[in-house]
Amino acid sequence: MPRYFLRAPGPVRACRKAVAVLASMLLLIAPVTAAAPASAAPEARTLERSFTLAPRRPLLAHIRFCHFYEGQCDVHEDRRDPAMTVQDHWNEAQRVNLAVNRAIRPKPDEGFDSWDINVTEGDCEDYALQKRADLIALGWPSEHLRIAIAQTEKGVPHAVLVARIGGADYVLDNLIGQILRWDQTDHRYLMLQDRDDPRAWHDLRPRAFIGS
Repeated sequence: MPRYFLRAPGPVRACRKAVAVLASMLLLIAPVTAAAPASAAPEARTLERSFTLAPRRPLLAHIRFCHFYEGQCDVHEDRRDPAMTVQDHWNEAQRVNLAVNRAIRPKPDEGFDSWDINVTEGDCEDYALQKRADLIALGWPSEHLRIAIAQTEKGVPHAVLVARIGGADYVLDNLIGQILRWDQTDHRYLMLQDRDDPRAWHDLRPRAFIGS
């Protein structure tokens, strides 16, 4: 599959050398043992509880990705074994996160942004998309797997996969080995893929929690 390139708007031109270097260092950390998903107050469990989702134009890089990678932007139903527990889902997501982090060598795009899967080197979007593709292949529903665009605590644009596990949103990140609930990261979340239509996107606007 050839790689297709385009200039990315605003915060999506992401994952520069600082992120790639940091990822290389962190991937040397020993594997993290499986742990039970952390509990959370209701208002912190999902991004929707803390943000207002405002529809926005789809990202150009993602439009190209959907066009050239057949089936990746289709709706996929839940095909997981009903006997699997929340802990099983968390463990599976943890395994995929670590496997993809090890399989792809960090390399930022040079001037143009290309979103790809099945690569041996790439930047943060490629990690996130590969994890999403691998979990869908394992039977996960597309509505539980969404790409998010964020900024790191240093203000570097970044992309991660947000996975819904046990009613909470967890982040699969190429910068760390263990998956964390979204509010346990230091990222500032800016955009999120739509739950029902994988081709649609939303801007995230922080809001005060109202009610339970």
